[in-house]
Amino acid sequence: MNLSKSIGKLALIAGLFFASAGLASTAEDFKAANQLYDTGKFADAAAAYEKIEPKTAHVYFNLGNALFREGKLGLAVLNYSRANRLAPRDPDILANLKFAQQRLGVDDVNTPPNASRRFFASLLASRTLDEWSAGELTGLWVLILAIAAAIFLPKLRTGFMVVSAIALAVFGFSAFALGYETINERSAPAAIVVTAETEARFAPVADSTVHFRLREGTRVKIDEDRGEWVLAERADGQQGWIRTDSIQKIARAS
Repeated sequence: MNLSKSIGKLALIAGLFFASAGLASTAEDFKAANQLYDTGKFADAAAAYEKIEPKTAHVYFNLGNALFREGKLGLAVLNYSRANRLAPRDPDILANLKFAQQRLGVDDVNTPPNASRRFFASLLASRTLDEWSAGELTGLWVLILAIAAAIFLPKLRTGFMVVSAIALAVFGFSAFALGYETINERSAPAAIVVTAETEARFAPVADSTVHFRLREGTRVKIDEDRGEWVLAERADGQQGWIRTDSIQKIARAS
């Protein structure tokens, strides 16, 4: 029994040691990439940021900066978008993403034309999936506790019923947002056009008629994937078949 406990403690200590060593290594790699960026070696810095795993919002942000300085604006928008996905309210990420989109002339193209759709999209994007999940769980527990308190403390029932109603609203919307974003991310993942210009066609064949063109940095949803071709949807709802190698998904495959 004592031997097994000792082995368990040693395994825990070893695990913590390797985890801390991994974090230290990542921090050193990030520092080295930053030094390359600061000395104007933007291509080398971008390559260094690419190698860092796991990638945080800061890594994606700095990678976007390096790519922007290289003149690879589509890839810069892609990585700013990845950073924004992890830190949706970071003002520096939002500012650089907007600036890169403006330089490419796609800031209006990436915005839904309908005001209600714009509001709904911005509301859903204002929180990460983890935050919506936390909101769902918090709302549920507050709802349960408030209902129990209303039952056992009848003199304060009115106040607790108001709390219950608010908690129900938080729980309901958080659950909806979490489910909507999760399903949408799986069925119609978002992607960024990373080539100079992409022709969207009526059918997934090279000689099909061109429906419209997508500029570098344009955000699209992938409604269907057929290998070499994907059915891409613009913010205004227009759809067309484009080459798979002309885009990259914002959410990386795990």
